[in-house]
Amino acid sequence: MARNARKARGKSNETRERAGDPRRSRTIRFSDSEWQLVEDAALRQGIPASQLVRTVMLAAVEERLASPAEASLTPGHLALIEATYRAVYVLATINRDEMLDAERANELDEIVEDARRTMRETMDEGPE
Repeated sequence: MARNARKARGKSNETRERAGDPRRSRTIRFSDSEWQLVEDAALRQGIPASQLVRTVMLAAVEERLASPAEASLTPGHLALIEATYRAVYVLATINRDEMLDAERANELDEIVEDARRTMRETMDEGPE
């Protein structure tokens, strides 16, 4: 496709451009195989590759802003949570045994119920 034909076809998108906010060239890196995929997709759509990249990127950004992606935990975070849980479990078991030996079962029950309530609220299950 001739350069002028691509430019003329791209002009229809300029109506979305705000007055006084002209587009500027930006650099974005693609491998040759990635760019070939972009060019092939653009050819199927009958638009320049740059317009395809811009349109798809803006649609993706607008979608993410409308509904942010859920946070995900990395394997490192998951391992840290598990290690913390195990340490707390060991310490809680030791303290539980000491409290029962000291005949402080009622106090222990209050602590356990408080922990369960906090966990429900933290997990968005709400209060009882």
